[in-house]
Amino acid sequence: MHLLFGAIAVLGSTAIGSAASVPRLWTNTLGLLGVIDWHDVRSRQRTVRLLTILFPPLWAVLFLFAQEPVLMVQIGGIGSGVFLLAVVVAVWQLRSTEVDRRFRANRWLTAALVLSSAAITVLGVYTVLEVFGIGFGG
Repeated sequence: MHLLFGAIAVLGSTAIGSAASVPRLWTNTLGLLGVIDWHDVRSRQRTVRLLTILFPPLWAVLFLFAQEPVLMVQIGGIGSGVFLLAVVVAVWQLRSTEVDRRFRANRWLTAALVLSSAAITVLGVYTVLEVFGIGFGG
């Protein structure tokens, strides 16, 4: 019984967190790709609201169609690993084009960025490899 309660709590909080965050990520991506006007606040809000309404039922339909929760988690793991790697690339791109020179010249900030980038890259690669069953132990 305790296990069932824990599973419901974890899956419920994941669903709530995903329903709140994923539409924002997709809206940002659509803005970057030029599908929506990112600078138009109303367009951005409309897109977030629409995706917030559409995604949860879409996920439910995909589950009913696939009926493979492990496969769906694996697909999410691949997406998360790739997303982490994309974040590292984006941060370094933004650092070279958008960050004031004073901050780029600071060796401590650069070292912290290199360290965190390496950690995120390792985690992203690890996540993708784990999904494909190329684990590191256990």
